[in-house]
Amino acid sequence: MSTSDSMLDRAAIRELVEAWGFRRDAGEWDALLDTFHPEGDIAVSWFAGPFADFVAASRARAGRSFSKHVMAGSRVTPRGDRALAETDVTLHGRSVVDGVEVTGTTLMRFLDRVERRAGRWRLLSRIAIYDHDALAASIPGTPFAVPVEEVAALPAGYRFLAWRLRRAGLTVPALLPTPGSDLERSRREADAAWLAGTA
Repeated sequence: MSTSDSMLDRAAIRELVEAWGFRRDAGEWDALLDTFHPEGDIAVSWFAGPFADFVAASRARAGRSFSKHVMAGSRVTPRGDRALAETDVTLHGRSVVDGVEVTGTTLMRFLDRVERRAGRWRLLSRIAIYDHDALAASIPGTPFAVPVEEVAALPAGYRFLAWRLRRAGLTVPALLPTPGSDLERSRREADAAWLAGTA
């Protein structure tokens, strides 16, 4: 692969990752489906499974709360028709909990497997790594407290996100990938094997 081809592939993959964020937040469901291969899968805080089911579930929940994915820099490693991408993401969320409007901010990363078929790059598999989060009342000075006993056992990377989503009726596992966790390490090892074609 020439240097120019590698640069073009990286640019195309970064554009794809950014398009995912815009389409997800804008509710462009058909266009969102087109960012993944048909058999693709995704694992985030509230969902793990086929990407098509994720889109359907997201569509069903549209309008219940606000979320915005700010896609930052992506580190892309292409190898032939396969590539790995790691993207910094800031997730902003707003919802009402116990009658109080709250705003959450989650710093996370997407680890993606990306594959080119018939000349087009599409995502094949995504997992989210949760680095840090925070939660506060949207209106300063509004009385609001998170019960310590409800978040104490959760990792700092996503404790408030999990609490807020659970209050909204969603299922969030007690153990999600966080920086340096066994879950992150095992995913990176599996991704490296996939990129090399040995898995």
